[in-house]
Amino acid sequence: MLRTIKCLPLLASLALGGCITAGSSSFRDMSSAYRDVLETYANDNILLNIARASNRMPVSFLEMPSVVGTGSVNANAGVASTVMSLSPSTLGGFLSGAAGSSYGPSVGLSVNNSFNFTQSSLDNAAFMTSFLGDIKPETVAALSSNLVAPIEVILSLVIDSIEIRDAQNHIVNKYVNNPSQPGYEAGFQALLYGLVAAGIQTEQSLQQMALSPPMDAETINRQIGTLGTVLGQPGVTLQTISKPGARPMYQVMRSAPVTNFCLNKQMTGAIMGNVFSDAAYCKTLGINPSISPISAIPAHGKVSLFINTRSTRNVFDYLGTLVNLQNQDPPRQVLVRSTANSDTNSGLVAASSPKPMLVMEVNKSSSKTLASVTYRGKSYSVPEGSDSWTQDVLVTLAQLLTLNKVPGSIPASPSVLIK
Repeated sequence: MLRTIKCLPLLASLALGGCITAGSSSFRDMSSAYRDVLETYANDNILLNIARASNRMPVSFLEMPSVVGTGSVNANAGVASTVMSLSPSTLGGFLSGAAGSSYGPSVGLSVNNSFNFTQSSLDNAAFMTSFLGDIKPETVAALSSNLVAPIEVILSLVIDSIEIRDAQNHIVNKYVNNPSQPGYEAGFQALLYGLVAAGIQTEQSLQQMALSPPMDAETINRQIGTLGTVLGQPGVTLQTISKPGARPMYQVMRSAPVTNFCLNKQMTGAIMGNVFSDAAYCKTLGINPSISPISAIPAHGKVSLFINTRSTRNVFDYLGTLVNLQNQDPPRQVLVRSTANSDTNSGLVAASSPKPMLVMEVNKSSSKTLASVTYRGKSYSVPEGSDSWTQDVLVTLAQLLTLNKVPGSIPASPSVLIK
């Protein structure tokens, strides 16, 4: 009996140790599996909608708003014995076993775990309003300052067209970012590279916005109570509007920060000449690189630069066009070069060799792929290790989608429950 009792603490210790080890290991395995599934889920979402855009079909997004994990660990312990008794017919003889008798502890452990995932559709007004709206210069500033991709890649994704206008605001020339059109490389891309070399960037400035029509002194005195409340707000002032030969008028104005694209005046002068109006230049200064002038902008006196951005939805359309071009007969790749690794201290702007903007194969098998989906009977895959900007494009696109997920865009209640 004493031998049997001494085994029990050992069994309890083994069972407890087994619970702790298996439980923590199981939790790590479940967490790792969930991360892998979530990464694949996000990549497939992007890839599938590029494939939809290449077929000129509506795009649609799903989101995993929540995941609930459940788990249980069941342990059991026992003693297995083999008794070699000299006299097994009596209780005393049974307990006085021979030398061949043995007692062995046994531990059993079972782990049960599962995750419940919820999927919600982003086909709602809150998401689509942001998704279909033009990408703001503030977003371009955030992407470029965080180096998610070279500036040439970011601008190739977000810019829809560039307009050159004269002093009368007439469009002198328009460069559309459509690689399907003839003259794309000599037109839009040449101008884009010239603007990058000219130091294109985003800059925040204060813009005056009128909150009231022009008012005379009598109107101001009559509405002094209401105006006092308005003028007490931050950035709101009462400004005088003076015209020769007329009595002074007053207008309530608000100063608000606005982000716009601008060029480095010194660098632009070295590359393109003094062709732009003062409104096109940033207030900051930069180096003057030694680079040959480009001839993308015709001479029309002082001109203004207007940059029209795409929506995130149109970025998918653009990438869908790239997929169609590279999988047509004969195939054509849209190449983009970058000066991201230039030595800015010496003023060198030698560009890297052009690389494909996006590599996405249709009905082709690669040994290794970053992501792959099937849509309408066709397989779409991104091969791993391709010398292209594909990964930079996917990272930028993922960031744009995240910025579109404004409050209220992800429904609280799931539309699909997966167990």
